[in-house]
Amino acid sequence: MRPPLLLLLLGLVARRSENFAHAQARPKILCLHGGGQSASAFQSDPGMMALRSDLSGYDFVYASGAYPGNLWIRDPPGGKGAATTDPHWASASMTALDTIVATQGPFYGILGYSQGSAFVPVYLSHAPAGTFHVAFMFCGYLTTTHTGILNQVNAASPFGGIPALIWMGANDYTIANSLSQQQATIFTTPTVIASSSGGHAVPTASDPTYSQVVAFMQVRTRNGTGGGGSVNVGTPKSSSSCRPLSNIAWIAFAAAAVTKLL
Repeated sequence: MRPPLLLLLLGLVARRSENFAHAQARPKILCLHGGGQSASAFQSDPGMMALRSDLSGYDFVYASGAYPGNLWIRDPPGGKGAATTDPHWASASMTALDTIVATQGPFYGILGYSQGSAFVPVYLSHAPAGTFHVAFMFCGYLTTTHTGILNQVNAASPFGGIPALIWMGANDYTIANSLSQQQATIFTTPTVIASSSGGHAVPTASDPTYSQVVAFMQVRTRNGTGGGGSVNVGTPKSSSSCRPLSNIAWIAFAAAAVTKLL
């Protein structure tokens, strides 16, 4: 009778160990760089470094645009003055993010800057509902030069009522604030933060609105079809403060039992 009991105990140890590891998992944010920027450069961006320092309870995962020049969406064939109507114009970037979500998820949120910010609602229109619980967009806009893609975005809006942060800087001379405000309209009651001194960059700790950004990212309430309740992403959650100890104790007990059987 020992071999079946031994296998049972080994299986229980493995299962409890897996559950313990899952309980300790940190919430993840999928980060999309700006157009022409690399994932590694975005990781070294001063604003992202500041957020990573002040939000140490997160894991930031950096993705790369799938098109030449590190683009999430290719320019229309006739240039930006002639919009493309192809709804599959950014399919390679969609596939790249699908792979990351499948292999490195689940994800708590999605964050984008500049063209990456524009791509956040594009990917939300494609991903299954509940893939992300919150969206963060910096210096963003809607993809008006890609009407086929934008039609899909508008059809999927407001993406299950996902909470959204839209940030813009008064000194952004690359993406006008009016374009970021237009992006905000496709979300349900988005939090719009306008910095009087910010530019075309993720804000750093010196920006007057930085503390608001951090506060928004620390604690969010999920509304709509995806469920309810507060989610504190500053500290990994567990249903009981004693759960880690109970898992360790169980694993130790099962290991001792296996040792005796051997």
